Amino acid sequence: MNRVVIIGHGPAGHRLAERLRARDGSARITVLGAREAGPYNPALFTRAMTAGLPLEWMALPGHDEDVRLRPARVTSIDRENRLVRTADGAHHPYDGLVLATGGSGHVPDLAGLRRADGALDERVRSPRSPHDCLGLRAALGPDTAVTVLGGGLLGVESAHALAAAGHQVTLVHRGTRLMPRELDSAAAEIVAARLRANGVTVRLGEIPVELSSGKLSLRGTEPVRTDALLLCTGTRPNTELAAAAGLDVAAGGIVVDESLRTSDPRVYALGDCARHPAVRRGTLDTTWNQADALAGILAPAPDSGYHHVEVTRARGSGLEVTCLGPPELLPDGTPGIEHVTFNDRGRHRYARLALHGERLAAATLVGLEEACAELTRLHETGAPVPSNRLGLLLGLERRAETGGPPVTDKVLCHCNNVSESTLTAAFHAGAGDVPALAAATRATTGCGSCTDSVRRLCESLSAAALPENSHERAFPAEEEDAA
Repeated sequence: MNRVVIIGHGPAGHRLAERLRARDGSARITVLGAREAGPYNPALFTRAMTAGLPLEWMALPGHDEDVRLRPARVTSIDRENRLVRTADGAHHPYDGLVLATGGSGHVPDLAGLRRADGALDERVRSPRSPHDCLGLRAALGPDTAVTVLGGGLLGVESAHALAAAGHQVTLVHRGTRLMPRELDSAAAEIVAARLRANGVTVRLGEIPVELSSGKLSLRGTEPVRTDALLLCTGTRPNTELAAAAGLDVAAGGIVVDESLRTSDPRVYALGDCARHPAVRRGTLDTTWNQADALAGILAPAPDSGYHHVEVTRARGSGLEVTCLGPPELLPDGTPGIEHVTFNDRGRHRYARLALHGERLAAATLVGLEEACAELTRLHETGAPVPSNRLGLLLGLERRAETGGPPVTDKVLCHCNNVSESTLTAAFHAGAGDVPALAAATRATTGCGSCTDSVRRLCESLSAAALPENSHERAFPAEEEDAA
């Protein structure tokens, strides 16, 4: 598959082109639909809302010059002749074709959301658009009331981030519990309590009726003051191009098999536009993992393939929520499963583990920073769970193994829930710089916002490891760059 054409240049298409170029320098990679600006890292969009992070800081890195970026819109796929046609009249032949067309934010049928010309009202924003996030940031004043519509993962993250930045936030959700796809009732109650403690007004079981001047009306109850409305109401996969090409398409997206192949063995799909049999809910982590695996499949690499690891994380300092594995293993009575539950409502901490023998089959974790990092590692590697399960949840097990004191540990990488102690242990095990720490712990490989903190920790550990009278600098090049 020397000629690979990728349709779409969002996070999925960008990551695939990057990884494929790194694996196979001879591959002829063409990306269609690339825009002059972007693509951007979605993990940083909430920071754009709350801190005004500029567009250039959210931009994903540029590609090798050998990756051909074409902004033209794709009009059709000729599977018989293996050609992609674009609106500028060009034909792009392929040996392997990848659909990375993403998804579009769902706009509910709610009175007042659209103007007479069909465009969204200027008060309505989407946290999936970096421009909308920056626009909301510019519109926020000391008395601006923001309503977040939708209580899924994105709604919870957005409400938490806005409230943590000091804004007046109300979260309105039709369901009776937050993040219903990921959390059981007990975990959802603790997340709701955490949001309320952070200043978010949480209104569950409420049905919005109309957005009007200064308020969002709800069915049968008091309206919510609303100066800005943030839509966190789900996505719809962009499958029109695949359907027109005769590929199998279902309600959840373009149907793919375990190796991300569509009904045409020369055509693949990944990310928000794809429906994989093992993926219950697509996340950014899932998209990047699929891109990494597909690069190996297309290159190819020995034993390459895609193995889905179910991981969902709510990003944001002070909002530590991690869900591992299929949620259907967590209810009581699941055959062959032992359950371990820890519930500390007063401190907003909760855990429920599903164990199959000594291995972790699934878990829900809230407010347990160290446990999130360690259990994610156990889930991904299949290593046995320590017998001291309470110690594992409270972060005591690893300290006992290392002989370290029971000190408060800080999570530096919230995307991957990597704590300072985990990074310190990896450093002493031989990971002596930031790239090595990233390879050992996955810190900095998510949104990248923790890179400076990880670098400072690495510098501190390196300086402490130098002989007492040594005047050698640990990171001379980085210090010169910073200067």
